[in-house]
Amino acid sequence: MKLNRAANAKKGIIYGIVNKFLTLLSQFVVQTVVIRQLGIEYGGLRGLFSSILMMLSLVELGFGSAVVFSMYKPIAEDNIETICALLNFYKKVYRVMGWIILAIGIVIMPFLTSLIDGEYPIEINIYVVFVLFLMNTVFSYWLFAYKSSLLSAYQRTDVSSNIQSVTYVGMSLFQVLVLIITHNFYVYLIIAIIFTIINNIVVSFVVDKMYPEIKCYGSIPKDLLQNIKIKVGGLFIGQLCGTTRNAFDNIFISMFLGLTQAAMYGNYFYVLNALQGISSIVVAPLMGGVGNSIATETKEKNLKDMMQLDFIYLLICGWMAICMLCLYQPFMSLWMGRELMFPMDIVVLFPIYFYLIHMGNMRAVYSDAAGLFWENRTRSIVETIANISLNYFLGKYFGVFGILLATLITVFICAFCWAAFVLFKHYFGKGLREYFLHQFCYAIVTIIVGGITYLACIKLTKMDIGGIVCRGGLCVLIPAILYYITYCKTKIFKESVLWLKRVVSK
Repeated sequence: MKLNRAANAKKGIIYGIVNKFLTLLSQFVVQTVVIRQLGIEYGGLRGLFSSILMMLSLVELGFGSAVVFSMYKPIAEDNIETICALLNFYKKVYRVMGWIILAIGIVIMPFLTSLIDGEYPIEINIYVVFVLFLMNTVFSYWLFAYKSSLLSAYQRTDVSSNIQSVTYVGMSLFQVLVLIITHNFYVYLIIAIIFTIINNIVVSFVVDKMYPEIKCYGSIPKDLLQNIKIKVGGLFIGQLCGTTRNAFDNIFISMFLGLTQAAMYGNYFYVLNALQGISSIVVAPLMGGVGNSIATETKEKNLKDMMQLDFIYLLICGWMAICMLCLYQPFMSLWMGRELMFPMDIVVLFPIYFYLIHMGNMRAVYSDAAGLFWENRTRSIVETIANISLNYFLGKYFGVFGILLATLITVFICAFCWAAFVLFKHYFGKGLREYFLHQFCYAIVTIIVGGITYLACIKLTKMDIGGIVCRGGLCVLIPAILYYITYCKTKIFKESVLWLKRVVSK
């Protein structure tokens, strides 16, 4: 089956934007209500336990991505029998993973207090709170989560986005009401579990309606199973790297500096993560289409497509990083107050971190779609060890600044430079020097545009509501003008404009 990649990507992006707007708004409201109604320590506790559960989710070992990757070729060939066997395999694996995560979670419970420096809210039982966090994760594995793999493989992320939009907004409304009326943190967490179950049941029902011919039966061939095992090995290492990159930041801050600092970091990271979520709207719908393209098109065409998509993507992400630089502090001042703000030398590292991560995102789409999970294993191991080590030593002596700096160093060296080398060596075979040159030029242009925009903002505006509005206008106007002046006569800009027009017209 040759998927309508452009049309599916467009739908995925449109409904992804709607979903992300609703979920981010809901998260913002819930985060604000938790801190206002219960206290800043509760925000830190949420961040800490969420980070621990991120680590436990490593038990999944990357099976989901490996199975989705393995579906690309059967989908292109209309091989329903193999797709059914893969789904059946995925179902069995996820059931086991749920039990393993539950067991590990119970084992680490006695050590929870050692991960918190200073005091934590005495009016709640942190072990009960952790169990509720744990069960929310476990139920997501037990109840039909495997069926969402079909939506990813068929490039129908628009469907999952719509379902999540409804369930997430509903969950957030109930949580806010409970917090305002009862101030009960336990009920707040139970509501999250209930809506996780509802979301998975709805996804299962919709998938059954969309793909009635695909059922969970059969066994996958031995050669395919062996291929999945190899992919899983590489994926697990890659997921270990990505998870520790974010989760250990929060854990080390809680250990060294306490829940208040962890909550402050969580507030700033919430904004960064929100913008990452928006940028992922562009990436997620492309994955299935890129996988299909790799299965059906030449390497030369895929390289050209990647360079074009990378240019468009980094224009968007560069602009978002500039907005972070200019709007972070005024927003945090109005949202949480000056007493819960980091100094600017720390804050400036967040937009740099955001841009560094996104420099490699489009490359990562092609690397994952090409199945280079095992080939990335050494890089991921080195990044994980380096990130944890630097987080510990720099965090211990330089606090939040050191932890962010540690992440920047490992992301640039391992997640960008080394990972690009792996893709071009094992798939494209050529073009690495051109890729690095383009990335360097894009970064320099963004730094210059960001510096000009920031200077204009601090000279012309104040840190109040009116100042945020004015800064927002400057962040739209100045980068748009400067980016256009810089790129308007380049070949890649003209080709990208034509490509976007074709996508929009479909």
